[in-house]
Amino acid sequence: TRVGQMAAAWIRCAMRVTARRHGAAFRKFCSKAAKSSGPIGWYLKQLEKRPIITKSLTSMVINGCGDALCQLGVEKRDSLDVKRTGKFSLIGLVLVGPTLHFWFGSLFSLIPTPGTKGVLMRLLIDQTVFASIFNATFFSALLTLEGKPNEIKSKLSKEWWPAMQANWKLWIPANFINFSFVPLRFQVLFANGVAVIWNVYLSLASHRND
Repeated sequence: TRVGQMAAAWIRCAMRVTARRHGAAFRKFCSKAAKSSGPIGWYLKQLEKRPIITKSLTSMVINGCGDALCQLGVEKRDSLDVKRTGKFSLIGLVLVGPTLHFWFGSLFSLIPTPGTKGVLMRLLIDQTVFASIFNATFFSALLTLEGKPNEIKSKLSKEWWPAMQANWKLWIPANFINFSFVPLRFQVLFANGVAVIWNVYLSLASHRND
């Protein structure tokens, strides 16, 4: 409809203005941080030297924090199930970190289009093709690791669609920022920061009715 077209045009305009105002400043900040001598600078240098292992270890920590926050803050458990947190962390190490590293790199190779158009194209592919496959893989891998492969079908039937809806609410705005302003080498790091919130949800959804 005409109203929908006008709304889409307004959104594109707002995105361009935001990118012009803040994109260069954010990239400048990342560049300065990478040259600093403190902990942030050291970490960013590790991203340059050992990108896959650094991102994988970071994802391991983020996954573990998300599960711990879920257990103690959301589920209100009296004590932490360390074994559960360990398995959730392992998924971050062997699945999440490496997958995001290769996915973000491949996404820019597949869609090198610059500007807002390229961002929206990458966002569309990321939030449809990748998110749908990755969320299903995450649930399946975790249940297999926990010795419950027979529950995969029922878990996906019950939790996959709600997970996709939650995914879009969080990751569409987050990855618009990520793809627009964050240099490619820092995009997994940015995604991991947002993933603290996401992993609380994933942990809750994965262990609902346990």
